[in-house]
Amino acid sequence: MQQLVLFKKMNFLLLLAIVFVACQKKNDFNYKDGTPGDGEPTANISVDTANKGVDVSKYAQARVFPGLVCADEPRLQNLAVTLDLNYNYVGEKLRINVPPQPQFSTGLYAAPGELVTIDVPAGEYSLSAQIGAWTDNLSAIQTPPRDPVIYSRTQLAPGRNYLRNLYGGHIYIYAGRPLPTPVNLVFSNVVKSPDFELGKTSNEAWKAAVAASCVPWMELRSENMIFVVPREYILSRPIADITASMQEWDNIIKYDFYEWEGLVENPADPIDKAPLLPLRIVLDIMPSVGYGHSGWPIVATNDHSWYDGIGNVAMIDGGGNWGYYHEVGHNNQQPSYWSWFELGEVTNNLFAFKVANRLKAQIPQAWPPKHPALAGAIPNALRFAADPSTTKNFDGTDARIHDPFSRLTPFLQIFDKVPAGMNYDGWGFMTELYKKARRAQRISLTDQNKRDFVYETLCDYTGRDWIYFFNAWGITVSNIAQAKKAGLPKMLQRIWEYNPLTRTGGDGLIPTAWIPYSNTGWTIHSFSSEEAGGEGPVNGYARAIVDGNVNTFWHSRWSAGGFTAPHWIVFDMGAVQPVDGFVFTQRQSLTRNLKNVRVELSNDAATWTVVLGSPFALTQTAPAQEIRLTEVLN
Repeated sequence: MQQLVLFKKMNFLLLLAIVFVACQKKNDFNYKDGTPGDGEPTANISVDTANKGVDVSKYAQARVFPGLVCADEPRLQNLAVTLDLNYNYVGEKLRINVPPQPQFSTGLYAAPGELVTIDVPAGEYSLSAQIGAWTDNLSAIQTPPRDPVIYSRTQLAPGRNYLRNLYGGHIYIYAGRPLPTPVNLVFSNVVKSPDFELGKTSNEAWKAAVAASCVPWMELRSENMIFVVPREYILSRPIADITASMQEWDNIIKYDFYEWEGLVENPADPIDKAPLLPLRIVLDIMPSVGYGHSGWPIVATNDHSWYDGIGNVAMIDGGGNWGYYHEVGHNNQQPSYWSWFELGEVTNNLFAFKVANRLKAQIPQAWPPKHPALAGAIPNALRFAADPSTTKNFDGTDARIHDPFSRLTPFLQIFDKVPAGMNYDGWGFMTELYKKARRAQRISLTDQNKRDFVYETLCDYTGRDWIYFFNAWGITVSNIAQAKKAGLPKMLQRIWEYNPLTRTGGDGLIPTAWIPYSNTGWTIHSFSSEEAGGEGPVNGYARAIVDGNVNTFWHSRWSAGGFTAPHWIVFDMGAVQPVDGFVFTQRQSLTRNLKNVRVELSNDAATWTVVLGSPFALTQTAPAQEIRLTEVLN
């Protein structure tokens, strides 16, 4: 033991000696320490500041993409630009895939290979500059149509900053933190991009600026959306009314994304604050993945199809912009809370239907949104739901349901069918999902947790148990979740039969065993008469009709002169509930039985509607008689 302790002490002393020596500046090793003049202070750092010199080493590649800026395009000097960088970043609260980022447009463009200067105010270290909107890295593509990386990002320091990008592109400012006062930056050797800005640029002024410019790319900007598009398309495929187009994009993001998610500019609860930063969509000669992809920014292929979807109002409002809604939808998904794995390419597409639903009143052709797969997928899904098998699996490989378009169907049924017979908005269910997810105490760790999240939220939102609907779709609900909602009245409509494309069906009744409501809380509102005391201490009173005891009964008054038929009673269920039938039990002695009963419905006890099928014939039997209705009452 003594030797071991001594060894430890010696080792400790040796370590101290090594640390002490390592802290000394001088050494006897024969190599340079990497600082000029062996550590003396110096400012002799070489920086390329020759603004007349143009690095043309990538001109050939830049000519292909994104394009060159002609020599006679004015290079602006000492141009002051004031930016409001006092943003309110709410990205963490939204709990969505990709929230908008604090990237700010300057309206300026750097020509390929030319030196640009940016003067930053003293004391401001939180800014960085990006040249080029095309941030996709194409290194994984074997023969990319452009160089793999063509953008650059530079941290800015107070004073003059020198930037050069061999391919050119728009100049952006990133703010690492919100700045309470506007920031004044001075740019030199830049060109003006003929951008359109909603509310500031007129159609005529913008068209004139595009015609006079030779900057190859420009931005179309509104409060909620920014597109980066090529000038050649603007000239060859002119946009008739850019103001109307960008206004509609602003509306789509505001109403069909943010507000549908329960986000507004000035909410009662700060957790529901909408992001006041615009989305960005960039056209690129080739996205790094697929024909287009989500992320920051959203990237789409630079072709006529994607371009026309930006400025063609008929396409925007006519249900033909599936691709853009698909990618923006991806950015807005909540996979950590309720959108489980098999819904990865499903729930992002729900937004296309929200746009169409908002516009359909003024533009009937907007519904349903246009995608060729829907015509076959929705009927397949309906056949899957109609299958009585109890082993169906919504997330399985059954061809009728194993595609993202088929799996849209149950969500669309909830959105679009529920308002037909309920006192709440089915489209509001999406809002409820997002608001509940923003307030969740923890993420959903498993897909089963996420399915339960959807089921429980729908039950809570409607005040009904939707287990039969989930069973019809083969969507597994855990026993724990079912037990939580077992006390709610069951959803009785066969909503899984509703066709959201034709907007028909789904009005039938669920063929299940009789599921009685609990009459706890029901009250007797009024009645024609009751026999108080003549039938004993319990019987004869009106309250006996809802006490659940078949051995007690209500009787019209026969003492003190009596009352003549018809005899009536009104009871209040305490809430609006769907009813597809009722149970009537005759007096168990089978004396003075009723021959028929007429049922009327009212939500205010003033205006009454006779239920279809009334009066209902009754038999002179002791067992309870079930009367099925031909329509669901609400």
